[in-house]
Amino acid sequence: MAEMLTQISALDDMIVPGRYGRSLEEGPGVALTLVHPCEVVTVIAAKGKARALAAAVKKDFGLDLPGMGGSATARGMSLHGSAPDQWLALASGAAAGSLASKLEKKLGTLAMVSDQSHGRTVLRMEGSRARDVLTKGTAVDLRSTSFKSGMCAATQIGHVGVLIACTGPDSFELSVLRSFAEGFWQGICELALEWGYEIR
Repeated sequence: MAEMLTQISALDDMIVPGRYGRSLEEGPGVALTLVHPCEVVTVIAAKGKARALAAAVKKDFGLDLPGMGGSATARGMSLHGSAPDQWLALASGAAAGSLASKLEKKLGTLAMVSDQSHGRTVLRMEGSRARDVLTKGTAVDLRSTSFKSGMCAATQIGHVGVLIACTGPDSFELSVLRSFAEGFWQGICELALEWGYEIR
């Protein structure tokens, strides 16, 4: 019987739990967590099928298909509008390949589905200084009045492409290409030194 392959994170050797950077009375301004395992799937609407796709996603997954720059979460899956008629679907803790298989089965010819799980690294950042840390690295307006829960943006931090999704008042999900994950992680940690950070 063939053995199942284990998905190993690109940051497996770099995630060392603890507190780093400036020590403040109120504690670390940011907490960083590697979201692993995490299924990541690209969904692209077939030509002329965007409306039918939205209906199928609502029926089978309980989600209102977000437009570009929007995010929606339900039943353990998140959808982020990364480009026109294109989304990044994420499900943490899912078995390898399960999300892609489920999407393919339910969406059929309405969309092209591609499993990106082995090519992406997902991080969670939260804390009172999370917006300050991210703002130091991108030109996107991340003020709480402009970038709210349910919104996402494809941008760059330290010349690395990243999809930032706001998941709460001071919490964010960051998705980067696996090949750039190590440099991105080091950059984020450096940006967070000013307010202190905790790796969980």
